[in-house]
Amino acid sequence: MALKMDAKLLLSIIVVAAIIIVNIFPSVFTQYFNQLEKAMLEGGLPGFYLLMVIQSIIAFIPAEAVLIMSGSAFGFEASSTVGTLGLMSGALINYAIGLKFGRPLVERLIGGDELEKAEKLFVKHGSKIIFAARFIPWVSFDAVSYLAGVTGITLASFALATLLGTVPRAVFYSYIGEKVGAGISEGDVTLLNYMLLATVLVIVFLILVSRRGKTSRKPLGEA
Repeated sequence: MALKMDAKLLLSIIVVAAIIIVNIFPSVFTQYFNQLEKAMLEGGLPGFYLLMVIQSIIAFIPAEAVLIMSGSAFGFEASSTVGTLGLMSGALINYAIGLKFGRPLVERLIGGDELEKAEKLFVKHGSKIIFAARFIPWVSFDAVSYLAGVTGITLASFALATLLGTVPRAVFYSYIGEKVGAGISEGDVTLLNYMLLATVLVIVFLILVSRRGKTSRKPLGEA
């Protein structure tokens, strides 16, 4: 359910590079940011909605990054509303895929043993897991949605838990995006720097947790 290690390391490198560019070459970053914002505006809210659905399904673009850009481009209220709709739509599509076709796919994503463990957890705490997963930044939610379908969690429970977790996420990153965009337009990158540094810390934390989890699962003979 989490990002693979290589993906985490790649993301951390990208974020560190962004910090360097922001502080050493601010004009280059500002130009790139403005181009992304312009592309977002050209696509409009329908394009933003479609992008959120696509990233929810195939997850090659972090939802956080899209919400931040949309918050800057469209403002807090529009980004929060359309972002929530897009994330919910993508999650429901993933749930439907998992419900009908998903077990072989999920087994390839997380492995058969991990699927069995996850199924036991989902049976006992399914809705809580779905709700909590929405608050973990830079972690793909698609596998959680697939698993919810595979393990037979009711649509009502899945939709409610997803909605309750999605709204704060969309609101938070849209708000940050609006503030970051306003700061960049005024030549102030302080908030952006704080956000990037926080992202690095989160990625490092996830890497350490992943390593600790793998170490704890090793047989005694391998320890």
